[in-house]
Amino acid sequence: MGTVLGIVYRTLSTHLIKQAGFAKATAQTGTVTLIQRFGSALNLNVHFHMLFLDGVYAEDAYGQQRFHRVKAPTQQDLNGLVNTLSHRVARCLEKRSLLERDAENSWLTLEESEDDVLTQLHGHFVTCRIATGSQQGRKVFTLRPLP
Repeated sequence: MGTVLGIVYRTLSTHLIKQAGFAKATAQTGTVTLIQRFGSALNLNVHFHMLFLDGVYAEDAYGQQRFHRVKAPTQQDLNGLVNTLSHRVARCLEKRSLLERDAENSWLTLEESEDDVLTQLHGHFVTCRIATGSQQGRKVFTLRPLP
């Protein structure tokens, strides 16, 4: 869990530092994290609640630390961060042999006609594929636990 938290922290910090126009060596971020282990139904659901500063601290020309605020992330920024985080965390867990990527499940594919939208949506759901939009038909990134 600590390794995953480190990945999340480094990814988000690097994003903030770049947004502020600094390098990782010259700026620092701040965060507070609460690790929650269960959901509201007492189901196992480990996740992080993180509060990040909305900017970075960097040294000015006089040697003083100054706070540099960054703009709120756009939807595109958030989508990019989610994609980066999911791939980095998955790669880490795979390297440690804790998870392996779900293999293609082509045997789940249903016979469908172009007019039967419900069957098409069901087929995309069953095979873990994106059902609509510009990435329709692409495999959804999924992991499954090892026995």
